[in-house]
Amino acid sequence: MTTSHSPLSQLKAQADKIAATLKAAERGEQIDVRFAEKIEAARSKDSFKVGIVMDDKVITIEMPWATIRSTNEVGLAEYILNQMREARDTVQ
Repeated sequence: MTTSHSPLSQLKAQADKIAATLKAAERGEQIDVRFAEKIEAARSKDSFKVGIVMDDKVITIEMPWATIRSTNEVGLAEYILNQMREARDTVQ
C-alpha cells in the first residue's frame, strides 16, 4: 500500500493502472471482474466515482463520463497522481 509520500514511480504506476481501467471501461472493453459490475452500474449515471485507498488516506474522485471520454489516458493518470500526492492547483 502507498502513502502520499511513497516513491513517485510507485504512485505513478497506480495512477496509470486506474486511468487505464477508466478508459477501458469508457470504451466498453473487458476489465477486471472485481470492478466490472460496479462500473457497469455507474455507466447509467452522468458521473463515475472512484475510491483510492492509501495507508494515510482515502481519496474519492468523482468525474463525469464526458470528461473521461474527452481526456486521454495520460491526462487522467496525471490528475489522479496529483490527487494522490495532494498536489494543489495554484493560480498565479
